[in-house]
Amino acid sequence: MRAGIVYNPVKMDRDALAPQIESAQPLDWSEPFWIETDADDAGEAAVRAALDAGIDLLIVAGGDGTVRIAADAATGAHVPLAIIPAGTGNLLARNLGIDVTSLRNAVRTAFEGADREVDLGELEIEAPDGTRSKHAFAVMVGFGLDAEMIDKTDEGLKKKVGWLAYVDAAGRVISSLDTVRVHVRLDGGRTVRSTVNTMVIGNCGTVTNGIILLPDAAIDDGMLDIALVRPRGIRGWAQLAGYVARNNMLVTKLLRRRGHLGRQRSGPALGYGQAKETHARLEEPRAVQVDGDVVGEAVALRAVVREDALVVRVPREHARDAGPAI
Repeated sequence: MRAGIVYNPVKMDRDALAPQIESAQPLDWSEPFWIETDADDAGEAAVRAALDAGIDLLIVAGGDGTVRIAADAATGAHVPLAIIPAGTGNLLARNLGIDVTSLRNAVRTAFEGADREVDLGELEIEAPDGTRSKHAFAVMVGFGLDAEMIDKTDEGLKKKVGWLAYVDAAGRVISSLDTVRVHVRLDGGRTVRSTVNTMVIGNCGTVTNGIILLPDAAIDDGMLDIALVRPRGIRGWAQLAGYVARNNMLVTKLLRRRGHLGRQRSGPALGYGQAKETHARLEEPRAVQVDGDVVGEAVALRAVVREDALVVRVPREHARDAGPAI
């Protein structure tokens, strides 16, 4: 048995990671295959090289972008993926219950955790000039507040204060965020027209700092969850804040995990939906983000779920989890 370790040298110091790997790896495993990512391709070449080396476990130490690329590649290779969180958001790791605060615990999970089958999403976007591109995603995609916030985040500030840099960006974006008319169709049903400032399509529901945005989302339910954010005025924003606050109360999380709550209801400021395939056409182009990376502007989106596409290594207590960790 042999592990392949792909690491982003900007996010993770090999000298810090190597001793943890050495102490956690079983004695009968071969020397691991190490390779660092290249900024020019966001790690795709490194992941491919590791998989081509015939490894039995793909360990990725990096941010959400590197993890997303590794997840897409590992799908076709049928190799388990283990995540060593080393970014600002670490969104997939949070949704899987992987410890984002302890390097030692994350490495232990890589070798001693359990395998769990999860879904992946695939997003196809149409740019204003008619060109199309496809992007795999593990967590969330969308346009509006999240994409604009990511696009306006100061990278220097993010290195200094981490996720708090997103708060700074959100404060600057909200006041100038424009609405857009969008036509949405879920699973071939009727087209719904709505005026929104944000649309999110998620494979799982927890975002930066553990905040639950899509309360009904589960990473292995074969569905994508959709949120249309449409607050009007101060009252609408207050309603939206109320939805989010209630969903993040400890008692709400416990009741939901134990199956005592029904599905999240839509309201005037926030509409929810669920589908295997989602189509959306925008009357004006908007920037789109994929798992925390802005990938360009789009006038149309198509998102589909790839059921049980990926095997990930998770803490054993989360091997059959029904939702994000509390």
